[in-house]
Amino acid sequence: MNNKNFIPEVKFDLAPVELEAEYLYFFSKIEPRFSAIMNRVYPELDGIIEKAKNKEEAILKCREFAEKVIGKNREIIIKAKDIFQNDWSMVSREFLETLATHFETEWPRDRGTITAYISMVPIFPRFLDKYSFYVGYKVNSAQAREIIAHEILHLLWFKKWKEVFTEIPSNEYESPHLTWRLSEVMDPIILQCHPGLKSLIQPTGWGYPSFKALKIGDISMTEYFVKVYMKCLQEGHSFEEILKILWREAQEHKEILEKF
Repeated sequence: MNNKNFIPEVKFDLAPVELEAEYLYFFSKIEPRFSAIMNRVYPELDGIIEKAKNKEEAILKCREFAEKVIGKNREIIIKAKDIFQNDWSMVSREFLETLATHFETEWPRDRGTITAYISMVPIFPRFLDKYSFYVGYKVNSAQAREIIAHEILHLLWFKKWKEVFTEIPSNEYESPHLTWRLSEVMDPIILQCHPGLKSLIQPTGWGYPSFKALKIGDISMTEYFVKVYMKCLQEGHSFEEILKILWREAQEHKEILEKF
């Protein structure tokens, strides 16, 4: 397979304020997994939302809050965008090519641009349908490189996933479904354990902090899936077969994965 035929551009832009407002509200009130982070970073936001009469008013208040924060920090945010883009440009093409080779698939030609939105939101969602994701402006360049790699890996992972598991609907690619949970477990493992990707990104993270408390047998959940993945690589499995093996393991240990 020749993955050099097409490689998308990774474009950096400031997150639209309307999206900032929606995700400030979502991560504060709808997704409890991240509410503690939101309260720590923006402790005043919860009180602002609580005073709203309904969701629409709450999002409007979040927009006003976002405009205030962005306006105050605009120069810092723009500087972060430039720093992240310059740093990522040094590894972008090789990373995207290496990822496509490993996953044994091609980047879709109708997705010519991947957009990294520089955001005030301290959580970094990805949008599979739009080929975009968030990066927080407060992280340093090394952290940003790892976040960017993590989110881009999700994009191609789910393209390959759809090719292998045609029967699984795309809505299950999102929280809280098992398909999503497996992707969150495996994304940092692949960045840490694939030699070519690791040398480019030099990641430090192994996933959500909540992973640390989860065990399969006598070892951590992460270590368990590292062993499965590394065994697959050592035995020379195709990536399609690797996904099938990982999916069987995820289904077998579903109760553990559903705890984060």
